Amino acid sequence: MKDYDQLSARALAKAIRKQKISSVEATKEAIDRLKAAHEVTHCLVSLEGDVALKAAKAIDAEIDKGKHKLPLDGVPLAHKDMFDRKGKIATWGARIHAEHAAKHDATVLARLKDAGALQVATLHLTEFAFGPTGHNYVAGHARNPWDPTRITGGSSAGTAAAVAYGAIPAGLGSDTGGSLRLPAACCGITSIKPTWGRVSRAGAMPLSPALDTIGVLARHVEDLALMMRVLAGHDARDAGSSTVKVPDYVDHLDDSLKGVKLGIDSTVNGQASAEV
Repeated sequence: MKDYDQLSARALAKAIRKQKISSVEATKEAIDRLKAAHEVTHCLVSLEGDVALKAAKAIDAEIDKGKHKLPLDGVPLAHKDMFDRKGKIATWGARIHAEHAAKHDATVLARLKDAGALQVATLHLTEFAFGPTGHNYVAGHARNPWDPTRITGGSSAGTAAAVAYGAIPAGLGSDTGGSLRLPAACCGITSIKPTWGRVSRAGAMPLSPALDTIGVLARHVEDLALMMRVLAGHDARDAGSSTVKVPDYVDHLDDSLKGVKLGIDSTVNGQASAEV
């Protein structure tokens, strides 16, 4: 598929809805690219191509009937392996949790599925999502796709590596103390740490409930807006979930930055090396 590695999830969904490409084609491309990315970056925990292709065929069939008009129609995604899926095991990047099958889907995964997205794989993370480098001494270290001798940043290492490699347009991660922002910076992609309580943590591995947030890593800023529109909103399963009205982030993509102020912590910058 031409320029697949440059497409946003938003553009890919539009192309699938208009039948310029099929969800099956996009999913096959994602599977092949994830395999290639893993060889370089060690980004995969599990690849679930057969299940994803079956779902892709079903979506293509619905689109043929003119029934599908969802924001992420048929788009293949992959996510940090810390989210519950009914009947499946999320490893949390550790051995101790490797035998505990979930009873319910995490809210964020359910919302992405309802928006038409497919999950092709689960992705590498630092053990128990606790560490800034992407190193995992149980499952092996993640490697930066731009230079495999360098770190990906962590703990959402696999998602950042897969997105930066061009295997998927976007995927989920988490951020307690930098686990979205650090790998996004190290791998040259985009992310945002949502306001605490904006995105449900129900069914996600808890690290520090007073600080944990779930968010997106993506190649394009527009996908952060699109996926936040899908993910954000109150969830009764999460006691910390915000009831504040969710804006349509996509509608604000072209808003002017005039008057916006950028805060820089000079004390933190002073500790960084000159290269950084």
